Amino acid sequence: MADNTPEFIDRINNPEKYPVIKNKDGSISTHRMAAEVDESGNWFVFPTIVMLPSGELYEFKSNQQAMDYNLRTGNYLPMKDKDEAIDYASGGYKKGTKLEKMGQPKE
Repeated sequence: MADNTPEFIDRINNPEKYPVIKNKDGSISTHRMAAEVDESGNWFVFPTIVMLPSGELYEFKSNQQAMDYNLRTGNYLPMKDKDEAIDYASGGYKKGTKLEKMGQPKE
């Protein structure tokens, strides 16, 4: 993206504009975020489900494959440490977004 904002951020903020993956249990997935550290000790978060140029979602088989792809394409966020990275990847990215309520029963 021109402003260096990772592509997945728009999918988090505007999930209604994008496709989803339907899971075997009937739930849906949009990102499946992961947190990994590189050989220099830098922590990153990135999606293991990415939007391909064709507009389809693709799910990587491993975090390493996803990390390699996302670091190459700029579709990641650097994190200050392990705790921040794990917190974000394990659901912190949904806080305060439409994804937080997505899939929940309407009140």
